[in-house]
Amino acid sequence: MKLIFLTENSVIKEGLQAEHGMSVYVEKGDTKLLFDTGYFGAVRENAEKLGVDLTQVNAVAFSHNHVDHAGGFLRIKDLIAADCRILLHKGFHVRKYWDHRFDPLTDPTAANNLEMVGPAMPLEWFFVNGKYGMRIIEDDLYEIGDGIYLVGNFPVQRGIEQVWQSSRMETPSGDFVLDEFRDEQACVIRTKEGLVILSGCAHNGIMNITETVKKYFPGEKIYGVFGGTHLVPYNPQRVEETLKYFNESGIKYAGVCHCTGPAIADFAQKVKCYTKTGAGLTIEIED
Repeated sequence: MKLIFLTENSVIKEGLQAEHGMSVYVEKGDTKLLFDTGYFGAVRENAEKLGVDLTQVNAVAFSHNHVDHAGGFLRIKDLIAADCRILLHKGFHVRKYWDHRFDPLTDPTAANNLEMVGPAMPLEWFFVNGKYGMRIIEDDLYEIGDGIYLVGNFPVQRGIEQVWQSSRMETPSGDFVLDEFRDEQACVIRTKEGLVILSGCAHNGIMNITETVKKYFPGEKIYGVFGGTHLVPYNPQRVEETLKYFNESGIKYAGVCHCTGPAIADFAQKVKCYTKTGAGLTIEIED
Protein backbone atom coordinates (compact mmCIF):
# COMPACT_ATOMS: atom_id res chain seq x y z
CA MET A 1 0.00 0.00 0.00
CA LYS A 2 1.25 3.42 -0.92
CA LEU A 3 -0.09 6.64 0.63
CA ILE A 4 0.96 10.07 -0.65
CA PHE A 5 -0.22 13.44 0.69
CA LEU A 6 -0.74 15.51 -2.45
CA THR A 7 -1.83 18.67 -0.69
CA GLU A 8 -2.12 19.95 2.87
CA ASN A 9 -1.71 23.19 4.86
CA SER A 10 2.04 22.65 4.93
CA VAL A 11 4.68 20.95 2.80
CA ILE A 12 7.45 18.59 3.83
CA LYS A 13 8.98 18.25 0.38
CA GLU A 14 10.60 21.20 -1.36
CA GLY A 15 8.92 22.56 -4.48
CA LEU A 16 5.34 21.65 -3.58
CA GLN A 17 2.43 24.03 -2.96
CA ALA A 18 0.66 24.32 0.38
CA GLU A 19 -2.99 25.28 0.71
CA HIS A 20 -5.68 25.10 3.38
CA GLY A 21 -7.13 21.72 2.50
CA MET A 22 -6.22 18.09 2.11
CA SER A 23 -5.86 15.44 -0.59
CA VAL A 24 -4.36 11.97 -0.23
CA TYR A 25 -3.55 9.45 -2.96
CA VAL A 26 -3.86 5.78 -2.00
CA GLU A 27 -2.70 2.91 -4.17
CA LYS A 28 -3.42 -0.65 -3.12
CA GLY A 29 -3.89 -3.60 -5.45
CA ASP A 30 -6.02 -2.50 -8.39
CA THR A 31 -7.42 0.52 -6.55
CA LYS A 32 -6.01 3.98 -7.17
CA LEU A 33 -7.96 6.25 -4.87
CA LEU A 34 -8.00 10.00 -4.38
CA PHE A 35 -9.34 10.78 -0.92
CA ASP A 36 -10.35 14.46 -1.00
CA THR A 37 -8.99 16.92 -3.54
CA GLY A 38 -7.91 20.00 -1.58
CA TYR A 39 -9.15 23.56 -2.05
CA PHE A 40 -7.85 25.65 -4.95
CA GLY A 41 -6.14 23.06 -7.12
CA ALA A 42 -2.63 22.56 -5.72
CA VAL A 43 -3.42 18.85 -6.03
CA ARG A 44 -2.90 19.05 -9.79
CA GLU A 45 0.60 20.54 -9.78
CA ASN A 46 1.73 18.61 -6.72
CA ALA A 47 0.56 15.28 -8.14
CA GLU A 48 2.64 15.87 -11.26
CA LYS A 49 5.73 16.72 -9.20
CA LEU A 50 5.21 13.64 -7.02
CA GLY A 51 4.79 11.32 -10.00
CA VAL A 52 1.11 10.58 -9.46
CA ASP A 53 -0.82 10.22 -12.73
CA LEU A 54 -4.32 11.49 -11.97
CA THR A 55 -5.64 10.10 -15.27
CA GLN A 56 -5.18 6.61 -13.79
CA VAL A 57 -7.27 7.30 -10.67
CA ASN A 58 -10.24 4.92 -10.61
CA ALA A 59 -11.96 6.09 -7.42
CA VAL A 60 -12.47 9.47 -5.75
CA ALA A 61 -14.02 9.76 -2.28
CA PHE A 62 -14.85 12.99 -0.47
CA SER A 63 -14.66 13.03 3.33
CA HIS A 64 -17.40 15.69 3.38
CA ASN A 65 -18.62 18.51 1.18
CA HIS A 66 -16.58 21.46 2.49
CA VAL A 67 -14.79 23.33 -0.25
CA ASP A 68 -11.32 22.81 1.24
CA HIS A 69 -11.78 19.07 0.66
CA ALA A 70 -13.76 19.05 -2.59
CA GLY A 71 -12.96 22.35 -4.33
CA GLY A 72 -9.78 21.07 -5.96
CA PHE A 73 -11.85 18.64 -8.04
CA LEU A 74 -12.87 21.58 -10.21
CA ARG A 75 -9.23 21.90 -11.30
CA ILE A 76 -8.68 18.23 -12.07
CA LYS A 77 -12.04 17.21 -13.53
CA ASP A 78 -10.59 16.98 -17.05
CA LEU A 79 -8.01 14.45 -15.82
CA ILE A 80 -10.53 12.14 -14.13
CA ALA A 81 -12.10 9.48 -16.36
CA ALA A 82 -15.84 9.65 -17.04
CA ASP A 83 -16.40 6.21 -15.47
CA CYS A 84 -14.23 6.85 -12.38
CA ARG A 85 -16.20 6.06 -9.24
CA ILE A 86 -16.93 9.25 -7.29
CA LEU A 87 -18.14 8.27 -3.84
CA LEU A 88 -20.15 10.73 -1.76
CA HIS A 89 -21.94 10.03 1.48
CA LYS A 90 -25.61 10.88 1.85
CA GLY A 91 -26.02 14.58 2.63
CA PHE A 92 -23.21 15.80 0.37
CA HIS A 93 -25.68 18.14 -1.38
CA VAL A 94 -26.64 20.05 1.79
CA ARG A 95 -25.48 23.67 1.92
CA LYS A 96 -22.96 24.28 4.71
CA TYR A 97 -21.85 27.51 6.43
CA TRP A 98 -19.43 28.81 9.04
CA ASP A 99 -21.16 31.26 11.37
CA HIS A 100 -18.57 33.89 12.28
CA ARG A 101 -20.82 35.23 15.05
CA PHE A 102 -19.58 32.32 17.17
CA ASP A 103 -15.90 32.91 16.46
CA PRO A 104 -13.85 33.98 19.49
CA LEU A 105 -13.87 37.78 19.70
CA THR A 106 -10.07 37.73 19.56
CA ASP A 107 -10.22 35.96 16.19
CA PRO A 108 -9.86 38.34 13.20
CA THR A 109 -12.59 36.38 11.38
CA ALA A 110 -15.22 37.24 14.01
CA ALA A 111 -18.09 39.00 12.23
CA ASN A 112 -21.87 39.20 12.00
CA ASN A 113 -22.23 36.90 8.99
CA LEU A 114 -22.22 33.34 7.71
CA GLU A 115 -19.63 32.14 5.20
CA MET A 116 -20.71 29.46 2.74
CA VAL A 117 -18.21 26.57 2.92
CA GLY A 118 -19.94 23.86 0.89
CA PRO A 119 -20.82 22.08 -1.21
CA ALA A 120 -18.13 22.86 -3.76
CA MET A 121 -20.50 21.64 -6.46
CA PRO A 122 -24.15 20.48 -6.55
CA LEU A 123 -24.88 16.84 -7.34
CA GLU A 124 -26.06 17.58 -10.88
CA TRP A 125 -22.67 19.15 -11.63
CA PHE A 126 -21.09 15.70 -11.90
CA PHE A 127 -23.45 14.68 -14.69
CA VAL A 128 -23.24 18.02 -16.49
CA ASN A 129 -19.47 17.52 -16.54
CA GLY A 130 -19.64 13.93 -17.72
CA LYS A 131 -18.73 12.22 -14.44
CA TYR A 132 -21.19 9.35 -14.63
CA GLY A 133 -19.54 7.26 -11.95
CA MET A 134 -20.87 9.47 -9.13
CA ARG A 135 -22.58 7.41 -6.44
CA ILE A 136 -24.26 8.18 -3.10
CA ILE A 137 -23.40 5.94 -0.15
CA GLU A 138 -25.81 5.40 2.75
CA ASP A 139 -24.12 2.40 4.40
CA ASP A 140 -22.09 2.53 7.61
CA LEU A 141 -19.32 0.50 5.94
CA TYR A 142 -18.61 0.46 2.21
CA GLU A 143 -15.83 -1.50 0.52
CA ILE A 144 -14.17 0.28 -2.38
CA GLY A 145 -11.98 -2.74 -3.09
CA ASP A 146 -8.59 -4.26 -2.30
CA GLY A 147 -8.99 -3.78 1.46
CA ILE A 148 -9.99 -0.11 1.21
CA TYR A 149 -13.19 0.99 2.93
CA LEU A 150 -15.30 4.04 3.69
CA VAL A 151 -16.87 4.36 7.15
CA GLY A 152 -19.71 6.80 7.80
CA ASN A 153 -22.84 7.48 9.86
CA PHE A 154 -20.77 8.15 12.97
CA PRO A 155 -22.61 8.47 16.29
CA VAL A 156 -23.60 12.09 16.88
CA GLN A 157 -21.48 13.56 19.65
CA ARG A 158 -22.96 15.56 22.54
CA GLY A 159 -19.97 15.63 24.90
CA ILE A 160 -16.38 16.82 24.57
CA GLU A 161 -16.31 16.09 20.82
CA GLN A 162 -19.55 17.91 19.99
CA VAL A 163 -19.46 19.88 16.74
CA TRP A 164 -18.50 23.51 17.31
CA GLN A 165 -21.53 25.82 17.06
CA SER A 166 -20.12 27.84 14.15
CA SER A 167 -20.77 24.85 11.85
CA ARG A 168 -24.18 25.40 10.31
CA MET A 169 -26.26 23.70 7.65
CA GLU A 170 -29.28 24.97 5.75
CA THR A 171 -32.56 23.09 6.17
CA PRO A 172 -35.12 22.71 3.34
CA SER A 173 -37.12 25.51 4.99
CA GLY A 174 -34.13 27.87 4.85
CA ASP A 175 -33.22 27.78 8.55
CA PHE A 176 -29.62 27.53 9.72
CA VAL A 177 -29.08 24.78 12.30
CA LEU A 178 -26.09 23.04 13.86
CA ASP A 179 -24.43 20.80 11.30
CA GLU A 180 -24.04 17.23 12.55
CA PHE A 181 -22.05 16.21 9.46
CA ARG A 182 -24.10 13.24 8.36
CA ASP A 183 -22.12 13.38 5.09
CA GLU A 184 -18.76 12.77 6.78
CA GLN A 185 -16.86 9.59 5.96
CA ALA A 186 -13.38 8.30 6.78
CA CYS A 187 -11.21 6.00 4.71
CA VAL A 188 -9.86 2.80 6.25
CA ILE A 189 -7.06 0.79 4.64
CA ARG A 190 -6.15 -2.72 5.75
CA THR A 191 -2.42 -3.48 5.73
CA LYS A 192 -0.17 -6.21 7.10
CA GLU A 193 0.75 -3.90 10.00
CA GLY A 194 -2.84 -3.00 10.86
CA LEU A 195 -5.49 -0.48 9.85
CA VAL A 196 -4.70 2.99 8.55
CA ILE A 197 -7.42 5.61 9.04
CA LEU A 198 -7.66 8.74 6.88
CA SER A 199 -9.88 11.50 8.26
CA GLY A 200 -10.81 14.63 6.38
CA CYS A 201 -11.63 17.04 9.21
CA ALA A 202 -13.04 14.66 11.83
CA HIS A 203 -15.97 16.97 12.52
CA ASN A 204 -17.58 14.00 14.29
CA GLY A 205 -14.55 13.75 16.60
CA ILE A 206 -11.34 11.85 15.92
CA MET A 207 -11.77 9.65 18.99
CA ASN A 208 -15.36 8.90 18.00
CA ILE A 209 -14.28 8.08 14.44
CA THR A 210 -11.46 5.81 15.58
CA GLU A 211 -13.70 3.95 18.02
CA THR A 212 -16.33 3.51 15.31
CA VAL A 213 -13.72 2.00 13.00
CA LYS A 214 -12.76 -0.45 15.75
CA LYS A 215 -16.37 -1.56 15.97
CA TYR A 216 -16.43 -2.52 12.29
CA PHE A 217 -12.99 -4.16 12.38
CA PRO A 218 -13.02 -6.04 15.69
CA GLY A 219 -9.69 -7.39 16.86
CA GLU A 220 -7.67 -5.45 14.27
CA LYS A 221 -5.18 -2.92 15.57
CA ILE A 222 -5.02 0.69 14.39
CA TYR A 223 -1.58 1.21 12.86
CA GLY A 224 -1.91 4.84 11.82
CA VAL A 225 -4.29 7.81 11.83
CA PHE A 226 -3.68 10.59 9.32
CA GLY A 227 -5.64 13.77 8.61
CA GLY A 228 -7.58 16.50 10.31
CA THR A 229 -8.86 16.36 13.88
CA HIS A 230 -10.73 19.71 14.00
CA LEU A 231 -9.47 20.69 17.42
CA VAL A 232 -10.49 24.29 16.72
CA PRO A 233 -11.39 26.52 18.40
CA TYR A 234 -8.79 25.38 20.91
CA ASN A 235 -10.39 23.69 23.92
CA PRO A 236 -7.70 22.70 26.48
CA GLN A 237 -9.82 19.91 27.99
CA ARG A 238 -10.66 18.38 24.62
CA VAL A 239 -7.04 18.62 23.46
CA GLU A 240 -5.79 16.99 26.65
CA GLU A 241 -8.28 14.11 26.36
CA THR A 242 -7.35 13.60 22.70
CA LEU A 243 -3.63 13.53 23.48
CA LYS A 244 -4.25 10.98 26.24
CA TYR A 245 -6.31 8.86 23.86
CA PHE A 246 -3.52 8.72 21.29
CA ASN A 247 -0.85 8.01 23.87
CA GLU A 248 -2.84 5.08 25.25
CA SER A 249 -4.10 3.76 21.92
CA GLY A 250 -1.13 1.75 20.68
CA ILE A 251 -1.24 3.69 17.40
CA LYS A 252 2.20 3.87 15.77
CA TYR A 253 1.65 6.90 13.54
CA ALA A 254 -0.45 9.95 14.45
CA GLY A 255 -0.21 12.12 11.35
CA VAL A 256 -2.61 14.79 12.58
CA CYS A 257 -2.67 17.83 10.31
CA HIS A 258 -4.87 20.26 8.33
CA CYS A 259 -7.61 21.58 10.67
CA THR A 260 -5.99 20.34 13.88
CA GLY A 261 -4.96 23.95 14.52
CA PRO A 262 -2.64 25.02 17.37
CA ALA A 263 -3.07 21.59 18.96
CA ILE A 264 -0.49 20.27 16.48
CA ALA A 265 2.15 21.79 18.76
CA ASP A 266 0.70 19.81 21.68
CA PHE A 267 0.86 16.61 19.64
CA ALA A 268 4.46 17.30 18.64
CA GLN A 269 5.48 17.85 22.26
CA LYS A 270 3.40 15.26 24.11
CA VAL A 271 2.37 12.41 21.78
CA LYS A 272 5.12 9.85 21.22
CA CYS A 273 3.62 8.57 17.95
CA TYR A 274 3.16 12.03 16.40
CA THR A 275 4.23 12.10 12.75
CA LYS A 276 4.83 15.41 10.98
CA THR A 277 2.49 15.45 8.00
CA GLY A 278 2.24 17.68 4.95
CA ALA A 279 2.25 17.68 1.16
CA GLY A 280 4.88 15.24 -0.01
CA LEU A 281 4.60 12.76 2.86
CA THR A 282 4.86 9.26 1.38
CA ILE A 283 4.28 6.08 3.34
CA GLU A 284 4.55 2.54 2.00
CA ILE A 285 3.29 -0.42 4.01
CA GLU A 286 3.22 -4.06 2.98
CA ASP A 287 -0.26 -5.25 2.06
